[in-house]
Amino acid sequence: MVSTALLGTARNAAPVSLSRLLDPLLAGTDAEFRLLRAAGISEVVEAAAQQPPISSSPMLAPCPSDPLQITSASELTPLLARLFEEGRPLLIEEACELLANASLCLPSRLIPRALELGRNTSSLRAALRPVLGKRGAWIAAQNPAWKFALLAGTEAADRRWWDEGDSMQRAAFLYELRQTDPSGARTLLEQAFPGETARARAILLPALARSLEPDDEPFIASVLSADRSKEVRQIASRLLSRLPDSEFARRMTGRLQSSVSHAQARLAIEPPQAFGAGWSDDALEEKAPAGLKLGDRGWWLQQLVSLTPLVWWELLELDPADVLSQAAKSEWKEPLMAGFRAAILSQQDNVKWTLAFLKQGGLEHQDALRLALTLPPTDAHSVFEEILSTSGDSWLAAQVIESANFKWSPSSWHAAKKQLPHWLVQQDWRFRSALPVLACRIPRQFLHESLDWPDIPFFAEALDEFYRITDQRKTLYRVLSQ
Repeated sequence: MVSTALLGTARNAAPVSLSRLLDPLLAGTDAEFRLLRAAGISEVVEAAAQQPPISSSPMLAPCPSDPLQITSASELTPLLARLFEEGRPLLIEEACELLANASLCLPSRLIPRALELGRNTSSLRAALRPVLGKRGAWIAAQNPAWKFALLAGTEAADRRWWDEGDSMQRAAFLYELRQTDPSGARTLLEQAFPGETARARAILLPALARSLEPDDEPFIASVLSADRSKEVRQIASRLLSRLPDSEFARRMTGRLQSSVSHAQARLAIEPPQAFGAGWSDDALEEKAPAGLKLGDRGWWLQQLVSLTPLVWWELLELDPADVLSQAAKSEWKEPLMAGFRAAILSQQDNVKWTLAFLKQGGLEHQDALRLALTLPPTDAHSVFEEILSTSGDSWLAAQVIESANFKWSPSSWHAAKKQLPHWLVQQDWRFRSALPVLACRIPRQFLHESLDWPDIPFFAEALDEFYRITDQRKTLYRVLSQ
């Protein structure tokens, strides 16, 4: 066949032939078609006759039975395949949540694709694990690159998450255990800590923030004094700042107290004149980060405020609004407000401080959103609604839409919907890229709502994508929310 193809069928008098059993398949064809058909038949026959190599490895254990059912909806499999191919994290997470709520797992043929997606996108792993099922874990065991899914089908409270999981899974196990057995979780962490990498220690240590108690102080203090990682020591210092009676908190309040005077409901704040002895031992840094225009004294003040328990300020018989109002008028406003913002973010159980800081104003929308997310849901949604209602700049609106990664309330969506025409007429490219994300934020009950869009060609392609996403979400809810 190769010789005939090289010379040309017109130059080779002998027709191409196969074996006696296959030659009849070539009958009645001209020379060119006979050559092509012979090549195709030979390829199929060779593949069919191939013998797999004999392996001395033991047979794989069969896949265990799965308590989850595979979805039987015919339109769901191609839709999930498209979502995986398009790689939209928000849609994939929503689809996985709906599948898990319905006690369903992914169709078998999509499992390798899902595993590969999780390998490449670590943020999707937590969403994918519950819908991979036992079959997904069994398949993942055959490929070391998919080890993140080895515990698919098990709950975070399963001890295997601690014994066999990656750092994120082990942190999730500790977080769950802290709810029922805080001391047991701390003991596990304390025993494992010396043998962990710096990255793993930075992931595991924050789990102690749940049900933080005075008994945690000795271990966290030992981490602060001895750990080699700057990041881990900073995490330890923030945890200790949430324990007002800890030795660390007493040291911090003592240092800050020397910079604050209080008389007749008035505060006078003056940064330290020098970097104190022993401050480095508490993860304080002498030199301000490059690009931070505070000066060393302002930087020291910011750190002291950020690591001092907020309840200390209330001992001055001033409420949070008074403290923040006076700080905002100080000549050291910038380091003070940055320090309070950091303290509020790390000491998230101080709702009144968060609300007072938000009411103080002057925050970038991103900072306001981060603070709002530390509040209880009712307060958080009201703050978020206000942010959307006052975001006249479409660039800022795009930032808020992209970073507000939680379930939006109806009032938040209506606030955004009311602003949409105003944002669109600005024809900002950043907002155009945020439109598909906005389609993922719409609460389920409003997916069928019609929208009054201005006719702006600049957004034509983005709007097509917006409607395609809403249609995909409608299908997901129709099929999976029976």
